[in-house]
Amino acid sequence: MNKRQKKKRAKQNEIKKAIDLIVMEKGEKKVEKKAEKKAEKKPEKAAKAAKADAVVIDCAAFATKAQIHEAFHNEPLFPDYTGNNLDAMFDMLTEIAKPLTITVKNLSTWEAAPESFRGNVRKLLERADRENPNLTISID
Repeated sequence: MNKRQKKKRAKQNEIKKAIDLIVMEKGEKKVEKKAEKKAEKKPEKAAKAAKADAVVIDCAAFATKAQIHEAFHNEPLFPDYTGNNLDAMFDMLTEIAKPLTITVKNLSTWEAAPESFRGNVRKLLERADRENPNLTISID
C-alpha cells in the first residue's frame, strides 16, 4: 500500500468515526426526548387516575385461568365484546375511552394459573397501561 492509499484510508476512517459519533449523539437525543415525554405524561395520567372509576380484580379467588376473563366480562365498566383470550383482553383494555383505574391483586400468588400465564397477564396489563392514557393499572 503506497502513501496515497494510506492517506485515503486514514481519511475514510476519520469520516467513519465522525459519522458514528453523530449517529450516537442522535440516538442519545432520541432517548432523552422519550424520557421527557414519559415524564410529561405521568402527571397527566396521575390526574386522570384521581378522577377515574376504579376496578379491583382479586386473582386469589380464581380457581381457573378462564376466571380472569370472566372477571373482565362481568365488570360493568368494561366493554361486553371482549373475547376469552389475552389478545382480546389487550384490545379491550387499550380501547377504553374513559379514565379507569384497575387494581389487580394476588396475581403473583395465583395458584390456579401457571407461572408463564401469570407472567403473560402481567406483561399484557403493563403494556396496556403504557399504551392507553385513560388507563392506570396497578398490580399488587
